[in-house]
Amino acid sequence: MKLALKRTLIALMIGISTLSFPLNAIAVEFDQKEVDQERFVAIAVPRAFGHTLVVVEQVSDSRPCWSESGSQPIIVDPLLLNFDFTGICGRATDSNGYSVRMAGRDLALSHALSVQSTPNDILLVAQSRADVYAPPIIIGRTSGFTNGFAKIILEPGWRLTKRVYQGKTLGHLYFTSDSPAF
Repeated sequence: MKLALKRTLIALMIGISTLSFPLNAIAVEFDQKEVDQERFVAIAVPRAFGHTLVVVEQVSDSRPCWSESGSQPIIVDPLLLNFDFTGICGRATDSNGYSVRMAGRDLALSHALSVQSTPNDILLVAQSRADVYAPPIIIGRTSGFTNGFAKIILEPGWRLTKRVYQGKTLGHLYFTSDSPAF
């Protein structure tokens, strides 16, 4: 009886490891495409407890999707909230719509984007998912604090690009740097 149970367990372990191997071996390679930076705005959006990130794209010129005023921080008026923005504005509201890319490497699985508030600033950072003690990578900042909508100004060397898969440009955005992550 013990021998039969042992053989069953061994067969089960081999079967599971065989099934999981192809899943681990599948890797998708994405490229990136440069975009006109003026057609995008990264916004720190106020929520009940801090801010979150939304990226708005001006797809069509029929109506503006946002307006800006002031400085340090630049206040954003998300005009797209006042009309049906279908075909006019695009927006990315979570990790399905944006991620980090450094030195040609997609970091969507290894780093999470978040907006962190300090007493004098609001920061857009990428934080390692594997090492909670790793220092965050600062991608952008508002250069001042507000409880309203604020433009996130990307740090030098950072820009927005679009994800490309097998030559097709996708809607997914990258916060892109040509510098290596580490």
